[in-house]
Amino acid sequence: MYGEIQNMDNIKQNDITGNLRDIEGNGTLLDILLEFEKMLEEQGMYGYENWKEGEVAGGPKLSRYWLNVTLMYPYKKMPNPRATARLENIGCDVKFTKSVLNVPRTVKKQEDLDTDKKPKIDATDIWLIDIWMPRKFVDEALTGKDVVDGGINQSDLSKAYETGLDDETKIGQDS
Repeated sequence: MYGEIQNMDNIKQNDITGNLRDIEGNGTLLDILLEFEKMLEEQGMYGYENWKEGEVAGGPKLSRYWLNVTLMYPYKKMPNPRATARLENIGCDVKFTKSVLNVPRTVKKQEDLDTDKKPKIDATDIWLIDIWMPRKFVDEALTGKDVVDGGINQSDLSKAYETGLDDETKIGQDS
């Protein structure tokens, strides 16, 4: 599934990079992410301290009724938690989690390599903000739009979810 972070306590830079590649390669995900960002802006989130500093760490993930996006912030730039009341007022669920981002060290000298001659891993403290937004906000914005080269529109996407095409247990199976 797109944007899946396996362990919220210890995130690898490769997980985030893979998620960004998924978004870049899928116009629908990019449109959904843009609508999510538009909702944050309309709710006035960027008027609060550090909300502009976030990076997408996971998602967008769609379920039948929800859109989930996980944002990452440097530990010293925690976004103002008072802003979450604006999202909660429209039905969102917001959770703050302290976590660690594992980033391979840039190799400049021999000491930057481990015993296997691979770059050492540096752990950086971060905040993860997990936002679950009612899907209706994105659906309303995308209804009727041909999203990917005219091949997918929102009503087709909704029908696919209703028929269970998002069921991960069926991946790779011909039914």
